[in-house]
Amino acid sequence: MLSAVIIIYAEGCGIFDTRDPEPPENIRSTYIEPTSAEIVIQNLEFSILEKNSENYSKCISSQNFQYVPDARSLLLYEQIFQSWNPQAEKHYLDNLIISSSQNSSSVLFLDNERLTQITSDSATYQADYVFVFQHNKVNIPKSARGNLYITLASDNDLFFIRKWEDYRQNDTNFTWSEFKANFSY
Repeated sequence: MLSAVIIIYAEGCGIFDTRDPEPPENIRSTYIEPTSAEIVIQNLEFSILEKNSENYSKCISSQNFQYVPDARSLLLYEQIFQSWNPQAEKHYLDNLIISSSQNSSSVLFLDNERLTQITSDSATYQADYVFVFQHNKVNIPKSARGNLYITLASDNDLFFIRKWEDYRQNDTNFTWSEFKANFSY
């Protein structure tokens, strides 16, 4: 009798009711199949804006990728950049994303852009950049400025970044290479 009263009481208070499912975590994703060099650059910009390291990684060639940091960063972080590869690219961005709040801003501004189609399956892209990422690490700037020079190549009719070179505009600027080094671990 007592157990029947407990069961009736428990049912009345909603303990056995099913709960509404939680909405899935929304990951913003604007990714276009990179059938041209221009689309790779657009995907790169969107991946930063949306803090999407999966789409960022899709911009990088999984074969023969080479990253060349600015000269000062190469001297300061030689050990880090010595074995830089596509996985290191994704890992640094994952760490940067983890070090920021979901609503903080992240954006890549590109200016003085010049895309040169070399052949039907390769191109070069040059631009001045400002890379802004509102993270929560102390003593690391929230923006970087420099010049980038990217070599893009096609593999199975899709374009990827094969080589990425970073250049410092002046001695006082924090560069994208420094972001990569500081968030690589």
